[in-house]
Amino acid sequence: MSTCPLCKNERSVDFPIYYTFNQKEFQAKRCAACRFIFLSPRPTPDELTLLYSNEYFLHDGADFGAHSPTNYETAAIKGSIKFPEILGWIKKFKPSGDFFEVGCGMGYFLQYARKAGYNVSGIEYAELGARACKEKFGLSVQQSSFEDYPLQQDRYDVMFMGDVLEHLIDPLAMLEKAHAMIRETGVVAVEVPSMFNSIIGRAAGFGLRLIGKKKKMPMPPYHVNEFTPATLKVMIKKAGFRDAIIIQRIKAPSSITLRGNFWEKAAKKSLQYPNYVMTKSFGIFGDRLLGIGIK
Repeated sequence: MSTCPLCKNERSVDFPIYYTFNQKEFQAKRCAACRFIFLSPRPTPDELTLLYSNEYFLHDGADFGAHSPTNYETAAIKGSIKFPEILGWIKKFKPSGDFFEVGCGMGYFLQYARKAGYNVSGIEYAELGARACKEKFGLSVQQSSFEDYPLQQDRYDVMFMGDVLEHLIDPLAMLEKAHAMIRETGVVAVEVPSMFNSIIGRAAGFGLRLIGKKKKMPMPPYHVNEFTPATLKVMIKKAGFRDAIIIQRIKAPSSITLRGNFWEKAAKKSLQYPNYVMTKSFGIFGDRLLGIGIK
């Protein structure tokens, strides 16, 4: 029996993807009540240590590590194109103050926020990333998981989690912790992938269910949660925030990572063009979500 990390319901159905890692199978489940998608079983602490070793940052290739054909730092530099949009949304609600990033990687976005005038600090789970933050940018960053980081009540004006919630064993509890650490009128901003909200993701999920097959995902189970606009909004509000705004974003067709066989790659590439236009024009079918929770 699998308990939903969002609504704690114990009824779920198999979602047609699974991962293998450490000689175990991790099956995706969809909650029968709230439709949140999550992996079962959840990785153990030892498995998390294996998943996020230094190789996660250093590996070149889309089959392991930083989810791109390049290593983590190269991907982070290329990804900086999204920084103005993300920080622009944050500034609409909290243009200055103490800014704390959970999972700050090698520090590129935190450095960008510092240049924009915020007083910045953060934490990073991997030792290599935390060290890079200090050595490259002189940032105040501790090596820690958010689960182990001491609770500091009403300490920050902004907390940012970029590509973090999809990795967390108990994402709701961590958003509740963020809520406690944010000052009154402060904001949490979370960016997550939304694999099954895009046109190709929706088509793939529908097709697999239609033919009654499951797809083995080519990577280790880094993403133990899969978000949609609806489930991300519910989670932010359930964590105690008085309002939640969801902005659907999308990667440019030229920047997407292609995995799978020839036909899977061709389908994803071709459908990304109309998907890009629809997301940019109407704010739907985004493959990236930015959630803003207002305390």
